[in-house]
Amino acid sequence: PPSARQAAARNAGRPVSRSVELGRPGTRLGGGLIAVLVLLTLIGGRLVYLQGFQAEAYADEAQQQRLRTVTLTAPRGSVTDRSGQALALSVDARAVYGEPRQIAKAVCADEDTPCSPATIAAALAPVLDLPASELREKLTRPAGEGKACSSATVTGCTAFVYLARGLDPEVSNQVQALRLVGIGTLAEPKRVRPDGGLAANLLGFTNVDGAGAAGVELGWNNVLAGVDGKSTDEVDSSGRVIPTGRTQRVEPSPGRDVQLTIDRDLQWYAQEVLTRRVAEADAESGSAVVMDVQTGEVLALATAPSFDANDPGASPPELRGNPAISDVFEPGSVGKAITAAAVLEHGVATPDTVYTVPDRFVSRGEDFRDSSPHKTERMTYTGVLVESSNVGTIMAAEGLKDGQLHEMLTRFGMGQKTGLGLPGESGGVLRTPDSWAGSDYGTHPIGQGYSVNGVQMASVYATIANDGVRISPSIVRATADRDGAVVMEPPRETRRVVAPEVAAQLRTMLEGVTNDGGTAQLAAIPGYRVAGKTGTAQRVVNGRYDGSYTASFVGFAPADAPRLAISVSLQDPKNGYYGGAIAAPVFRDIMSFALRSMQVLPTGTPPPVLRLRE
Repeated sequence: PPSARQAAARNAGRPVSRSVELGRPGTRLGGGLIAVLVLLTLIGGRLVYLQGFQAEAYADEAQQQRLRTVTLTAPRGSVTDRSGQALALSVDARAVYGEPRQIAKAVCADEDTPCSPATIAAALAPVLDLPASELREKLTRPAGEGKACSSATVTGCTAFVYLARGLDPEVSNQVQALRLVGIGTLAEPKRVRPDGGLAANLLGFTNVDGAGAAGVELGWNNVLAGVDGKSTDEVDSSGRVIPTGRTQRVEPSPGRDVQLTIDRDLQWYAQEVLTRRVAEADAESGSAVVMDVQTGEVLALATAPSFDANDPGASPPELRGNPAISDVFEPGSVGKAITAAAVLEHGVATPDTVYTVPDRFVSRGEDFRDSSPHKTERMTYTGVLVESSNVGTIMAAEGLKDGQLHEMLTRFGMGQKTGLGLPGESGGVLRTPDSWAGSDYGTHPIGQGYSVNGVQMASVYATIANDGVRISPSIVRATADRDGAVVMEPPRETRRVVAPEVAAQLRTMLEGVTNDGGTAQLAAIPGYRVAGKTGTAQRVVNGRYDGSYTASFVGFAPADAPRLAISVSLQDPKNGYYGGAIAAPVFRDIMSFALRSMQVLPTGTPPPVLRLRE
């Protein structure tokens, strides 16, 4: 055998190999096992936590995802006239809704079953009488801006959308028969007015959600509106109610009824007469107010032109207001009764005081004239009022101290809301006395320079008719409490405006206006004694007199035992514009009907013999 030296020589130049110790497999397996055990312990701990401590919470969350809650709309209370006849009420109707989120995740069972937005819309379109494109848009409506609604982005879909509302129950039955995924129906009261346009501007209307949007519906919404209920049901993945699932229902609480002071028949007649006269005179608009002298109750509040309260959207916005309380105008000569009240109350003149009246007069540097030229006349103050002399009225008012006419205007309610409580009412315009200068002392006595609405003027003459006591006008007679019992409105506020003897003098003077020699013989009613005053005032439009007129007549009857006061005004009549010719006949027709329907008999006393000239 070779020696060690020979072996070393043979291995010279070759790399020296060293032995490497291999890893221990037992150690690696043990470490992995420990890691798995730790992981399993964490998972097990989490499961124990979820099952032991959070099971109920997660179960509730899962169930909540299967629950659907819908609002049960409470029916509104009814609005009736003073005798209980319905003017506005809620009737049984249905709403059809869709659930875009449920539809987006629905799985079609077969090609013949509508379950996509497009096929569901196509199936509903002929039943709802709506375009399929409109329905499809609603059924794919996203939950918000920047989101998309599709089967791939279910969470981007809105959960609920109305497809149609105010439907006949039969239409609802047809929809239910289709058994469409994500489509349901709700009982939802519908607001209707049995007579359409009757008192539409007074009653107002509701919005799509059934809340008051104008008129009485808005002003008394807190009474008429009920408290909505809700229904919660457990549904399956297709949005259908599970018959044996969880159900919870809170019934809606109906609204309360409101009874108005309006007389339905009188309101209808007033509207008919006014509408016809507005057309004949080619006027822009007109209003008529009938008021009970003894109570301040408004028995009719008519406006022309009007609109159909069952379809308010079909009329322009300017027709849906209530001009009798919102539109103001300078009263013109009907305001001379207030001037006469101040003159008589302060002892400046009596009905028989004689004035030398030319056809022109200068007051504080301003020139005023009567409506037509005439020779200088010796007229009593009664004659000045009966024949509506501007010059004579200003001459009488010259005897008042500064501020006394303004005080009387304020006493009669000028520049203040009437207290009816209707939304949109204007208090008119009456500037403070410290702002009066120059022409104001001539214009205010003849009913210009301040503005009023129709109810305010009816209240002025009702106050004169009521022995000088003003009763705040009212439009609501009673409401129902939560048990349905009728609760009458409290008595209205009263205050004395002028002394009884002054009111009596005014009534006698105003009666001459409708008799021979007066400016409103067309307001006379055979067999009855009638008192009132005509008005023909220039209109202020966009801050200036535009050449158009307000023709008006305000009066009461019977003059010697007053029961009713009526204010009539027509804006911008083009076929004549004098109040005695345009407005007085409307007063006559409405007052005649009202006296007959209320069975107010003539007093049978002869009218007074008045001295108009010296």
